[in-house]
Amino acid sequence: MAVLVDDARWPAHGRLWAHLVSDTSLAELHAFARAAGVPARSFDADHYDVPDAMLPALVAAGAQPVGGRELARRLIASGLRVTQREKRAGTAPAGQPGPAGLAGLLLAAGAGTRFGGPKALARDDDGTPWLAARVRALRDGGCGRVLVVLGAQAEQARALVPGGADVVVAQGWRAGMSASLQAGLAALAAQEPAPAAALVALVDTPGLRPEVVRRVAGRDPSTSALARAAYGGRPGHPVLLGRAHWSAAAASARGDRGAGPYLRAAGAHLVECADLDDGEDVDSRPTLAT
Repeated sequence: MAVLVDDARWPAHGRLWAHLVSDTSLAELHAFARAAGVPARSFDADHYDVPDAMLPALVAAGAQPVGGRELARRLIASGLRVTQREKRAGTAPAGQPGPAGLAGLLLAAGAGTRFGGPKALARDDDGTPWLAARVRALRDGGCGRVLVVLGAQAEQARALVPGGADVVVAQGWRAGMSASLQAGLAALAAQEPAPAAALVALVDTPGLRPEVVRRVAGRDPSTSALARAAYGGRPGHPVLLGRAHWSAAAASARGDRGAGPYLRAAGAHLVECADLDDGEDVDSRPTLAT
C-alpha cells in the first residue's frame, strides 16, 4: 500500500516529467495529490504527471521513489492501469477526478406535456429517479460539480436530486429549454471560482453514460472548448460549452431550441458517440414519482 513516483525522464514543455501513482486505490492517490498540491488537471486516467521540480517535496511527503519499470509493474498488478486503447475509446474506469473546472449542467425544468408530467419526476423501471441516474453519470464521467436546473414542480423534484448536487430553479421555465440553459449558465458563472467549462445534459436522455460524458468533455476542457455529441452524424447531447461561449450561447437561445443555432454558427466540434448510445430522448411511458 503505497504512493509511488518514478524518475523524471519524459520531456515536455521545457522540463522533465515523472508519474505519480498508487498501487492500492485512486482514492489514496487523489488524497495524496491534493495534500501535496498537485493540480487536478495533471491527472491522466491512472496517474498524475508531475514535474521534476516537485519530486523532492513528493518524496518528503511520503511518495516512494521507484524506477519506471517497477512503477508500471505495480500499477498493473493493482488493477488500476488504464491502457491507451481505453483512453482513446473513452472507456477508462470511473473514479478519477474531472478535468479542472468542468461542471455538469443538467436541464430538468420542463413540464413534460407530451410525457405526461415533469421528466424531473420520472423514474426508471427499477425505481431509480432519472435525476439521480443523470447526476451520477455526470459525476462518474468527470464533472467535479453538478448543477441541476428545475422548473415545473420544482419542490417535488428537488427531493430527488442527490446530495452534493446544486439546484437552481429557472423562473421562466415555461419559455422552454432556453430559459433552463440561461438560468443554469448564470448560476455557474456566479460560482467562485466559476468552472472553465460546462457539460450540458438533458434529464430525458437515458443513454447518458460516463463514457459519453468523458468522450465529449475530452481530457481537459478549456474556457474556449465547444463540442457536442453526435450519433451517426446527427448532433445531440451532451454539449460542451467553454466559459468563453456562455454569454453568446445564452443570448442566442430561444424557446426549445436552446443553444443549437449558436453551436452551428460557431462551428462546434461533433464528437461521434453512436458506438456508445443512440442519443434518443424519451417522450412516452413515464413512471412518475408520487
